[in-house]
Amino acid sequence: MKVFGGANIRNVAVTGHGASGKTSLVAGCLYLGGVGNRLGRVDDGTAITDFDPEEIERKISISTAIAFMEWNKTKINFLDTPGKGVFIQEARSSMHVSEAALILIDAVAGVEVQTEKVFNFAEEFRLPVFIVVSKLDRENANFARTVSSVQQHFGRTAIPVQIPIGSEKNLLGVVDLVEMKAHKYEPNGQGKSTEVGIPPDLKEVVQQGHEALVEMIAEGNDNLMEEFFDKGTIPIEDLVPGIKQAVHQRRIFPIFAYSGLFNIGTQNLVESIVEYLPPPIGDRMIDGISQQNNSKIERKISDQEPLSAYVFKTLADLFA
Repeated sequence: MKVFGGANIRNVAVTGHGASGKTSLVAGCLYLGGVGNRLGRVDDGTAITDFDPEEIERKISISTAIAFMEWNKTKINFLDTPGKGVFIQEARSSMHVSEAALILIDAVAGVEVQTEKVFNFAEEFRLPVFIVVSKLDRENANFARTVSSVQQHFGRTAIPVQIPIGSEKNLLGVVDLVEMKAHKYEPNGQGKSTEVGIPPDLKEVVQQGHEALVEMIAEGNDNLMEEFFDKGTIPIEDLVPGIKQAVHQRRIFPIFAYSGLFNIGTQNLVESIVEYLPPPIGDRMIDGISQQNNSKIERKISDQEPLSAYVFKTLADLFA
């Protein structure tokens, strides 16, 4: 069994309102990472993280399921959580053992009731958040409208790092506003992309989006702010670490574009998870009780510390 050091692990809670595409996103990421030989579908009952007979029959997630993939020498553990109100506390318990959260938002429906609840859960645990605008392939899906809805609810620090190329059934890929590069996705649903030129009709919007992102990153970093005033921009070699710091400090909530049906946006999202989201090791301390004298203790998450585990979920099969 392959062993990963703490610096090469990402634990991510996948959350959002019911039917916002969480299980499909995990299925798309797993397929991209070579887990399985086909793209799992909720409607077909083939999604890896919906394995309970009730989930398959009802086409909804009932409890949190865990799956992992490897990308760029990093293990990504996905905690696929239910979005129905009656099961929403599963998202909270999953965030308790994660270092970051993905919050999916339907590009047709916008921000919904459980969207706000899971955002509040992430705030409770001070988790970095990626916001994923999903189902961009659907009729009446609108990325700009959804971004506006997100910012009305969660503030201007929720800011796009991508914009989609095309819309609805003509969705083709995404433009990365960080590196100013366009990525077209293969129609086979494998989730892989190739770099192409930025479409002429998007160049102005892309430039505006890049400038807004650069200004947002510079606002919270004196060194970057000085560089921004001197040069009018921030070079990519400084912008990427600046985004990483801002994400970790919850100064920004990056917004991504995604389609589960076409598996578009997947590779860019996975690469961003590895690049920008924090590993479990770091400065975070975990509270506990000493077995010797029942006193309160703190444990730092580190590869060098003695083993200790936190049980956040148990399963009981009545028919086993």
